[in-house]
Amino acid sequence: MSTAATTLLPPEFADLERYANDWVLDTEQARNQFRVRQPLAALDDFYHAIFPRMDALCEYIDRYSIDGLPRPAARLLQLGLMLMEVVPAVEIYRAPDVPNAFEFQRFKIISPADPFTIIDP
Repeated sequence: MSTAATTLLPPEFADLERYANDWVLDTEQARNQFRVRQPLAALDDFYHAIFPRMDALCEYIDRYSIDGLPRPAARLLQLGLMLMEVVPAVEIYRAPDVPNAFEFQRFKIISPADPFTIIDP
């Protein structure tokens, strides 16, 4: 029996693997709802782990067509999209949700269908 851990991200992003299960979400609505339910300390941790890796993350994703991303690259893209949700909370608001805004439960995001295509090897 193998004891090797299953990895969800490319090997060069092993340091981000701890985010691959919970922080990889398919829609902007899901990312927004996840963000507002996290403590600021978790958002800070995610921000400080992902932000310095964004150039490498983008370079890796750029190897592929948006219409044919291998699943590990798609997960990296989703981590990058999650960072876009987290940046204002960390850099501007210092809070998981937007202060003095209407409840996030009422916020409906209209997303394009299938913004990218995942291919399995």
